[in-house]
Amino acid sequence: MKSGWRQLRRFRLRSALVICCAALGVAGSITAVNYASGGQQRVLEQIRRLGTNVVVVSAKQSQTVAGRERTGTIVTTLVEADYVAIRRNLLGPVRASARVSAPLRLKAGFLSKIAPVVGVEPDYFPIKSWELVGGSLFGAADIKRSARVALLGHTVACDLFGDTQPVGEHLFINRVPFKIIGVLAERGEGLDNTNEDGQIFVPLTAAMRRLLNRDYFDSILFEIPDVTNMAQAERGIVDLLSVRHRITRFRSDDFQVQSQRDLIETQLASSERLGFLVRWIGFSALVVAGLGILAIAWIAVRDRTKEIGTRRALGATAPDIFFQFVFEATVLATFGVALGLGLGWWVSRITAEQTGLVFVFDSFNAMLALVMAFVLNLLFASWPALRAARLDPIRALQHE
Repeated sequence: MKSGWRQLRRFRLRSALVICCAALGVAGSITAVNYASGGQQRVLEQIRRLGTNVVVVSAKQSQTVAGRERTGTIVTTLVEADYVAIRRNLLGPVRASARVSAPLRLKAGFLSKIAPVVGVEPDYFPIKSWELVGGSLFGAADIKRSARVALLGHTVACDLFGDTQPVGEHLFINRVPFKIIGVLAERGEGLDNTNEDGQIFVPLTAAMRRLLNRDYFDSILFEIPDVTNMAQAERGIVDLLSVRHRITRFRSDDFQVQSQRDLIETQLASSERLGFLVRWIGFSALVVAGLGILAIAWIAVRDRTKEIGTRRALGATAPDIFFQFVFEATVLATFGVALGLGLGWWVSRITAEQTGLVFVFDSFNAMLALVMAFVLNLLFASWPALRAARLDPIRALQHE
């Protein structure tokens, strides 16, 4: 053992290279896994915000006219009577919100921009699990009187008011004055690629009567209390609207009913595949680091052939030689994986900050990477140690 410590101090550069190989392998594996875990956390957070038990009824943006498909045609057949019929005949008193939207010009002070203005009902925000950072939400009384109040998304609030608290301020939407009563929490881009932070929300009736002058909806959101009833609710809504809109085989649907289930399942499957691939990448990093240690240890055995022969001539046995090299590899691997753990934590945090992901340090996978790295490094280092133990003492002493 003393000889092993002496050799480690003697060949400092070689020892440092082995430690660096072990550390980089562990750090790369931990960083890759933590990055994938951060991405999965983002997907799960987006799913929570999107709602796993939401059915969306929306108007199709195309119609068949004279036997030809026209794309982008405004469909006006999703109306209040449909909304009432679905709640009365199918779903009952569940949380729901109709929705209309259009890009309109906003003006606050000397600043102006065009942004999507969305008219919704009060249940829209609990359905989307969306909280405020300031102010309050509008309520049923505001819907009833078409109140000119508005909630700003995070991006809109920053663009128009900067660091100033906008609650209580006024802005003009298409020259109609509105009072800002709240600012919504930042959410980022959702699974449906919609940047909700760049939107402004007003009461549904205010949007329809004061801004857009329309009597139809773009979509209606329904929250289904029991997830197991999602498919049944979808079929029921399709059947009901098909009768109300007189849909036949000669007349295509002018609406579509979607749940978040398919989108969520697709995103989760993609996230799981990414996690699987990243774990393979992490394992590959450990193997590559082990091969680097193998190469360094192999060269070390060749360079120390005469030393091995001298020790054998002085009475050292083959197991003594083998365990000396294994001891050296164990010490270096221990230092390397410990350094890699700290380096992996540091790089994972920097990566999360640079990519905007949640910082996740997966302790189970980190410990698994440490154990695997230690075992692989010992296995790769044992091969050169076995070769050193099997050297013939006479030939070793004659080695040049």
